[in-house]
Amino acid sequence: GIMPLYNGIGVILGANVGTTATGWLVATLGFKLDLEEMAIPMLGIGCLALVSFQKGSRRRAIASLILGLGLLLFGLSLMKSSVADLPQSWDITQLTGHPALLYLLAGVMAAALIQSSSAIMMLTLTTLHAGLIGLPEAAALVIGADIGTTSTTVLGSLGSSAIKKQLALSHVMFNLTVDFAAFFLLLPFLPELLAAISLSDPLYSLVAFHSLFNLLGLLCFLPFLKPFSHWIEKRFNDKDSQRPSILSMPTEVPEAAITAMANQVERLWLEGALNNLQHFDLPTQDILEKLDNKQTAGLNHWLTDAWQQCYEQIKDDEDELLQFSLRLQQQPLSPRQSKQLTELRDVTRALIYACKTLKDIHNNLIHLRKSSDPQARTLFFQQQCFNQRFYQQLFSLIPGQHSADYQQEEIERLKQENDKHLETTNSQVYAGLEPGKISQTTSPIDEDAQLSTQLNVNREIHHANRSLLQSLNRWQTFITLSSDESAIAQ
Repeated sequence: GIMPLYNGIGVILGANVGTTATGWLVATLGFKLDLEEMAIPMLGIGCLALVSFQKGSRRRAIASLILGLGLLLFGLSLMKSSVADLPQSWDITQLTGHPALLYLLAGVMAAALIQSSSAIMMLTLTTLHAGLIGLPEAAALVIGADIGTTSTTVLGSLGSSAIKKQLALSHVMFNLTVDFAAFFLLLPFLPELLAAISLSDPLYSLVAFHSLFNLLGLLCFLPFLKPFSHWIEKRFNDKDSQRPSILSMPTEVPEAAITAMANQVERLWLEGALNNLQHFDLPTQDILEKLDNKQTAGLNHWLTDAWQQCYEQIKDDEDELLQFSLRLQQQPLSPRQSKQLTELRDVTRALIYACKTLKDIHNNLIHLRKSSDPQARTLFFQQQCFNQRFYQQLFSLIPGQHSADYQQEEIERLKQENDKHLETTNSQVYAGLEPGKISQTTSPIDEDAQLSTQLNVNREIHHANRSLLQSLNRWQTFITLSSDESAIAQ
């Protein structure tokens, strides 16, 4: 939920071009220089500098860069040496004399099995460097590897949420379109293309062709990216897949994990507030219509499901959030991130307390609403009217929509209204005990029981509303922390 599908597709298409850089590194360094001889000194210098300089300093950042480049070159060296013997076990010369389409299919199968187009690129460069295949055949293999590598995305999307399936489909559609266009439209004119850019080295020619057709494909897709993403969105929807779980979100990147948790907490807050409305026999349709589509996605079942089912879902979501927060807490968090995590947990606890409080008096509210005692029914309708207005104002105060000062003022105002409402309803209950107002149809014992029930209902509703305001207050603190972090980053 951190970025929309449109942006996600853009990232995948850009990564398709970015991954061609591996071929350039290998062609430039791997067959001209010894990657390991370059990597080992960089690893040593980077590690030594990393432990020598102060954390957060520019020198330490440069040391991290050197270490990272050393690891990258060392990894490429290992990958290159691991595929060096593959031509012997996989005799690619058996395809000699066969049409280019067979090389394409071989590339598809190899990339699907190895799950790495970069490894196939290295294998192809090795066989091309050894003179085992020609440039056109190597180009067909690379095109096939580009198609076969989509199997990784497809396998990762199986049984997952709709968004993962949509991203996988976009990856497959893009690669199929671009790669078949490259195979049928560019490959037959490969000599002319290389002559036009004055390339004679076969290794550079192969990686240039690989980068060229991916870049051209991206440029051709860019003008149609929005309609393409809209078309992709219609292929799958939430009804076709299981509801995504926060537990499927990795915690290795705390910034992204905290953002994902905040989105889930927002959803949980909306679920809890809508669930509370059902206790007062209030419609949720009006509330949902005032929220945007992003906020209400997947909440329409609150219009039809019984409150018990909704409450069980809320408890399940709370459990997932707590498990996720414990996992996230194991990661190295900055003091600000730890504070953000604490605030999100406090929002969740306060919300669940409000939901449980109203759940415990649900039967009492039903008895008041259906009571033969006019005073009991009047009390219920007063609670109903007050909470309808109260929740409408709560939904208008979802953090992020207003300034922090305005939010704080409104929360304080609602807190005072909630306190005043408790005094008013309690006074009404006590007024019912005045001489001449006691019902003649009930015994004094029943009246005492009814009195205690009414006072308890007033108190519990007051506690629930106070907890909701507390959750909003904590939520606003989280928003402020996030805003401060963004300002510092800029």
